[in-house]
Order: sequence, then structure tokens, then C-alpha cells
Amino acid sequence: MIAQIVEKNDQVVYRFLEILTASVRWAVLLFPIWLGLLAPKFTVFLLTFFAVFWVYLAIRHSFGMIIGYFRFKRELKVNWYEKCRTLDFKTLPDKETLPPSLKETKHFILIPAYSEPYEVFKETFDALFNQTFPSEQITLVITIEEKYAERIKENITKALGDRINRLERLMIYVHPAGIPGEAIGVAGANRTWGAKHAIEDLKNAGVNLRNYIFTTMDSDHVLNLQFLARLTHLYLTSDKRDNKFYSSAVSLFDNNYWKVPTLMRIEATSILMGGLSDWVVSHKGLKDTFSNYSSSLQTLIDANYWDVQIGIDDTVFFWRAFSARNGDFIGVCHYIPYSADAVEGKSYWGSYKSLYKQLVRWGWGTVSVPISLREFLINKKIPFRHKLLWTIEHIKKYTFLVNVVFLITFGFSIVSLVNPYIKQTSYAYSLPNIMSTILTIPLIFFIPATILKLKIVKPMPENWPLWRKTFSLLEGPMVLVNLLTFSFFPFLEAQTRMLFGRKMKDLYHTPKVR
Repeated sequence: MIAQIVEKNDQVVYRFLEILTASVRWAVLLFPIWLGLLAPKFTVFLLTFFAVFWVYLAIRHSFGMIIGYFRFKRELKVNWYEKCRTLDFKTLPDKETLPPSLKETKHFILIPAYSEPYEVFKETFDALFNQTFPSEQITLVITIEEKYAERIKENITKALGDRINRLERLMIYVHPAGIPGEAIGVAGANRTWGAKHAIEDLKNAGVNLRNYIFTTMDSDHVLNLQFLARLTHLYLTSDKRDNKFYSSAVSLFDNNYWKVPTLMRIEATSILMGGLSDWVVSHKGLKDTFSNYSSSLQTLIDANYWDVQIGIDDTVFFWRAFSARNGDFIGVCHYIPYSADAVEGKSYWGSYKSLYKQLVRWGWGTVSVPISLREFLINKKIPFRHKLLWTIEHIKKYTFLVNVVFLITFGFSIVSLVNPYIKQTSYAYSLPNIMSTILTIPLIFFIPATILKLKIVKPMPENWPLWRKTFSLLEGPMVLVNLLTFSFFPFLEAQTRMLFGRKMKDLYHTPKVR
């Protein structure tokens, strides 16, 4: 009954879910005001609970970072291609989705391009040809936006050089501008164009698509030399291959890590450490796709590629596959890294401006909430447990985590301002000191985070003066500044736009600087 109502009034229901998602965020953000007037004692209790829970998360994720780091070091020591060669295909699971042999196991690598300089492609291709997995088993698909197509083709040809013949095949497509209904600036439309045309051409060539592992990556992604071998081993040894996506837990943004301003490094480190710990401590089924991910090529087809109308692509792909598999779709990870560019502008302040615009675009990923909730209402085949767990995860990710630092920093002052009565209570005198003590505890965990960061990212430049090296070692606490600025306002702006129905149809493309 509910499914029929939703399908009949699809646009109305979806718009309601957009408003609901953004309204909940604003309601929680403003609760020190409205709840502070109605129930000040309970408001103070909630703020205290948030502070304690924040400390719990800091401790939990610190242990996750440490465990993840040791897994990262352990996997780097393994010769993954040799392990692939020793696999007995007769004993591997799910024969119907298994390639016949390692020789017939192929990679379909999709890279969308926009206006990248030659140097970016050169670094990416060099890493691709340095893989321990044979390049002769790689089909490289590059899909280019029309605006700069001729220049980008020249850059690609120059960067590849005479190595093209070392690939199974190279396929280049130009995505036309101005296709009706497509969001402008989102890579999903470009990816969809290239992937569809490449798959059609492969079908016409008579190849077996079942033998291909699909990976999408950005043009600046520099793969560790064991990346494809580790991915191959993980894919071949997994059961229910079509019901999983495969991702590295170690997303390094260190191509230019020591060149960018401090907060750019803070953001890059946060993504690295947050992703590393998340894969360790989070529920295995509650991870969605981000930036660089893989699946069977058949899963890409069954998910019907990406949504070309919505201004976000990475997380939306997960929900399309989740829907196609009726909720039976999860992520599995390995710990072989890839490197990407941290946000960098052509000037110091240009970097900050570029970072803000990129994070507004990432904040638009909130659309995955109404998309998934609508699917929960329509699709009866998705188990109720999955619907419940994902709804809780949405609340935690898009409501609690984006608000908690602001609330525990300013919440008590706001309550005291709107309801002076609270100052007259006995606990009003002791609570600020208690909160200060609670919030000091997470500062301790910046020490292991800094140590692990320096062990994972590229080495600090040797020619840096001592004062600069010292400052970079002490920049950890600036995470709090980032949490109150770049990890707060861009996401709030994106959700507020969604609240008022201002669709992001022309998205900012983060330039690659060399």
C-alpha cells in the first residue's frame, strides 16, 4: 500500500524527504534555542551526553586508526600477484561469476577527465603501467568532457606515449555538452557516457563481460604498484561478488600534501584517518562508495550506471547498486593505498576558496538520504533490519556528526543566553569545567594520529626550515578549527539549498594544479 502511494506520488514524496532530511539537521543544530526555552535542564543533559559520546568516538576511532595502520603495513609486505598466481580456481567460490583463470581475469578501468594538465595524466599512467598485475589484461576507458576534449586528448596521448600497445585496449570517448536532463559538472554523467559506450563496444567485439573487474578512479589517482593485484585477489576470493563493492581503506591525498596550506592538509588527513578507522570499527554493511571503488562489471550494468540528473555520483552509485540487489550489497576493503591530490588553488587564498566549493559539492551527497529512504518505502525485498540500520547511520552521519562539535563548543552558552534561568542552577557553575575536561581528552589522541600520519604520507620536504617542520608536527589540534569551519559550513549550505529546493545542477569542478 505504502509502495503504491510513493510510486504514484514519487516527486512529492521525494521532495518531502529532502525537506525532512534538511529540517532534521537544522532542528538539531538549533535545539539549544528551542529546547533551551522549553526544557533547559534536559538541553544541558543532551549537550553533556553529546560531549561524552564525542569522546567515546575519538577513543574508538583512535584504536581503529592504529589497527588499520598495522593492517596497512602487513598488506604492503605481501606479494599479491604471486598470491593470485597460486589460487586454485577449482576451489574459489561462486563459479557462475568467476573468470575461468587468472589469465582471463581482466580489469575495466574508467577515468573521467575534464581539464587536467599533462603532468596529472603522466603520474596516473606511470603508476598504472608499474602495477605488478599485467597491463595486457587492462582495458583503460577514458571519458572526456567536450569543452576541453582536443587538448585533453593530446595530453593523454603524450602521457601514454608508446605504452598504448601494452594495454589490452584503450578506449576514449567524448561526452557531449548540453544533453537535456544532465547535471552540469558532475562526473556521473561523464562516467555513464563513457562506460555505456565502452561496454557496447566490448559486446560488439564478442568479449565476455563476466571476466572484467570494474574500477572507477579520478584522473589524479596514483595507484600503489600492488593495488590491482590486491584488488584481484580480494575479488576472486570473495563470495557473492556481484553483491559487493571493493575499496581501499587507505585514501591518501598526498600527491601535493606538503605544498598546500595547513587546512588543506588537515582536510586530507581527516579523510585518510577517518576512512582508515571507519573500515575497522564501522558495521561492515554500512559503508558506501567513495572516490575510487570497484565492483564486477555486471554490477555496474545492473545498477544502470550513475544518475546523470543528480549533482553527485560516488555515493549515489552505491544506492543504485543497493537497489538493484534489493539491499544485499555491501563494501569490503583492502589496505593497499592510492594517492590523490589535496585541494590546491593557484594562490594561497584560492586554495581555501577551492576547498570550500569542493566541500559544498561533497555536502550535496546528502541527497543519498532521500534517495535511500524513498527506496526503503518502495522496495519490500530489502530486509527491515537493513532499512533500520541505514536510517540510523544517516542520522548519525548527516545530522549528529556534522553538528556535534558546534553544539558542544557553543551549545551551553546559547542555552544560557536564551534562558538565563539556567545560570541560577547549581550545576551551571560546575558544568563548564566538566565539559572542558571532557573535551580535553580527545586532544591526547592527536599524538598517535600525527605519528601515524607521518608514517603513511610522503616524507616531509628535507629543505624545510626547522620552524616549519615543527609547526607541521603541532598542527593536529587545528582539526578542531576545521571541524568548526570547512567541515561545518559547506555541508550546512548544501543541506540548506536542498531544504529550499535549490538543485545543484552546475557543480564546481576542483582543478588539478601542477
